[in-house]
Amino acid sequence: MFLIVVITGYMLLLAGLAVASPGIGFTGSLLHLVPDDWRDAAHVPTYGLLAWLAMVGFRLRGWPLRSALLVGIAFSGVFGLWTEVAQGTAPGREASLHDLLNDLWGAVMAGALMLWQHSTSAQTDRFMPARKANLYHLKKGTSSR
Repeated sequence: MFLIVVITGYMLLLAGLAVASPGIGFTGSLLHLVPDDWRDAAHVPTYGLLAWLAMVGFRLRGWPLRSALLVGIAFSGVFGLWTEVAQGTAPGREASLHDLLNDLWGAVMAGALMLWQHSTSAQTDRFMPARKANLYHLKKGTSSR
């Protein structure tokens, strides 16, 4: 439940920033301070984090890895499309295919990170029996009879 609240709050923040007009209001004045290049580059980690949070949520609910990856990437991509459409209606802002592609790139990178994380954890699990066997030798002779 906590993760759902975090994801929803994060999505509201992203939607608010998408419709903020540069130079108008508090968020617009903050947006005006950030260079355009940085705003474009910020799409990758921003939507990557959204996709990663969604994928973690799906995995915690018992979804298989492949399904969690595909739905998490699609979820982030659809939300990125929605925010670009909303951004196109805000004064002083415009929708951009480049931003949408950056959103998808961030989501795919988050999926690759989760896949890598899963593969490395699967490799370390193979060595667990060896570690447990070694612990037996460390405890040898320490228990009372």
